[in-house]
Amino acid sequence: MAKLRLLKTGHGDLCLAEWDVRRPESVAEAEAAFAANLTPGRLAFRLDGPGRSRPIRGFDASAPEILLVPAIQGG
Repeated sequence: MAKLRLLKTGHGDLCLAEWDVRRPESVAEAEAAFAANLTPGRLAFRLDGPGRSRPIRGFDASAPEILLVPAIQGG
């Protein structure tokens, strides 16, 4: 099962959805969760294994894992 996770600053992460491309209803639910949680100020990354990640702008059902993270703020 692929996973959509949300990184929570100082609180670890939260699994928002899991999907299996062979189950279209699970893909639709994960895509809706992605859209609802990719708010302004957050970034999305496709994780393909250790040291292999890339930014994405939309839900990618072929990704083994997607991580949503808050944007880095400096000052």
